[in-house]
Amino acid sequence: GAMITVEKLARAIEKRLGHPRDEALNDAQRILNYFGFRSVIIDNAIHPEDRKLFYALHDAGLLRSSWETVLLLNGRNWRIFYWELVETDLDRVLRDEAPPEQEPLYKSLPDEAWDHLPGTT
Repeated sequence: GAMITVEKLARAIEKRLGHPRDEALNDAQRILNYFGFRSVIIDNAIHPEDRKLFYALHDAGLLRSSWETVLLLNGRNWRIFYWELVETDLDRVLRDEAPPEQEPLYKSLPDEAWDHLPGTT
């Protein structure tokens, strides 16, 4: 599909988070740098100082998250977290429609998730 532009994401951030324009453009650039040409990335790729921004965008309905559990060779379960950028979510925000209601991330994550997240030990 078409790539999400910095401009479009910045407008959605401005609108939903109330950030000033230059800050919104900066935030949009930081987020999109992670995604490159993909629409889904794994949480491990994100620098701890940027994670707060990802959480803020998620709670504002601009980013989606999901996870899957993988069985490791040693028999332990490992949970992999994903962030997803969906253009229709941004379009909805820019058209002034409320994004689908998302639970704040920390409520939707299972307890053991927090053991794996860097920076939350």
